Amino acid sequence: MVSWRSRLVLSIAPLVLTLATLFYAPTLALVYYSFYDRFRGALTVEFYLDVLLNPLYANVIIYSLNIAVITVLATLALTLPVAAYMTLYSRGLERVLLLVVFTTPFWIDFLLRAWALKSLLYMLGVREGFLALILGMIYDYIPFMLLPIYASLARMPPNIVYAARTLGAGALDLWARIIVPYALPGILVGSTLVLLMSLTELVIPTLLGGVRGFTLGPLIYTLILAGDEWSRGAALAIIVTVLSVLTAILAYRRFRGLMF
Repeated sequence: MVSWRSRLVLSIAPLVLTLATLFYAPTLALVYYSFYDRFRGALTVEFYLDVLLNPLYANVIIYSLNIAVITVLATLALTLPVAAYMTLYSRGLERVLLLVVFTTPFWIDFLLRAWALKSLLYMLGVREGFLALILGMIYDYIPFMLLPIYASLARMPPNIVYAARTLGAGALDLWARIIVPYALPGILVGSTLVLLMSLTELVIPTLLGGVRGFTLGPLIYTLILAGDEWSRGAALAIIVTVLSVLTAILAYRRFRGLMF
């Protein structure tokens, strides 16, 4: 007779195998390439030193971080009122329709959405550049900010706003003492997701950024696929990955009490 532990192991084995094949194996290969000098046939750390000490890479990282921070702030400003309205004022079918309205466009293929947005911006007179890049980033990452905030606000007691208004709370008090504190876990999760993903975005900077779209994603792509600099590109990708993981860990440890 097969024990429950054995059945559990068998049930998760396909998932573990899939992760190992599609994620961990390529990542380990990337780590190997980041140390391997194919011209000398030896392992070295010079590619990491080059990435860390080269001002070009530092400038691109800072520029990409600025774009990511702008994306986080803009998506937060747009989605927090929407999530609050959905939680406080919409009910039943209306709430479902609002969720569908804000998520349906993202069921479409990512590349098709980017091309459609580019065509729309052209019709409005917005050509490739910084503005188009920011608009594309905001458009693409709205769901990653909206859904975590909505999930956090959905935990609010249903009558808490009515009780606060009965006690004389104004609109500012409602936002400062009720809505934002309840939304804070979702804000932290959404901000972390948007920051880390937008930091290395490739498609939107390439299609919409023009000369202003040379961010981390296009830089890594150029080094590895266009410039045939596998080791240097791999080293840059590993450094960004490590920094992203450390950022997520620090955010979790700092705000763990607020999120759970």
